[in-house]
Amino acid sequence: MTFLQTTDIKSIQEVSHQAHQMTLIKRKQLDHGNTFFQDLMCTPLKIVGKVYKNSTTKDIHELLVNKIHTKLQVDPFYKIWLDDMAKVCEIFCETLESEAVSFYLGTQRSCRRYHVDNVPLRLLVTYAGLGTEWIPDDAADRLAFESGAPNEEIIKDPSKKQFINTWDIAIFQGGPKGLLHRTPDEALKKPSVFLRLDHSSFWDHFS
Repeated sequence: MTFLQTTDIKSIQEVSHQAHQMTLIKRKQLDHGNTFFQDLMCTPLKIVGKVYKNSTTKDIHELLVNKIHTKLQVDPFYKIWLDDMAKVCEIFCETLESEAVSFYLGTQRSCRRYHVDNVPLRLLVTYAGLGTEWIPDDAADRLAFESGAPNEEIIKDPSKKQFINTWDIAIFQGGPKGLLHRTPDEALKKPSVFLRLDHSSFWDHFS
């Protein structure tokens, strides 16, 4: 397994030229977010759209403005959070060498089984709730995964399960040799605030 951990958010720009299964950018949680996100998770949320590199803040605001309660939009933390998502989108555009990214923000997650992403690169951030669960290659039975076996047969050593912390940015390389990961059990049962970014053409396949 190849895995890179860093605290430099700008290192995202180099991911497309590297062979790491996952690049993890460690970040500190911002203050005053817990109450904001608890209120946000009271109502199911699913927002899908396209965000352009030259107008990230504007595009995200337009996607969210009719989906998020006004009382949350006037909360000072809302702008801090929006600016953070905009910054992540802008840098991921540079990573993909694209003028836009496909944007998904939701509170419900459903990837129960260990899987790899069928995309070249995918960026994930969990702002609230339990982050994505992943297992290193030495703890996984790839043949069991490829044969369609359940999670209990895919993971050889449950003690090696790992979870991505809130606010950390994870970029997964997709394809057959990608890192096996899933939605953790807790996040299947409880809401979370989850951002996923893909290439700008991703949602075109679902239209």
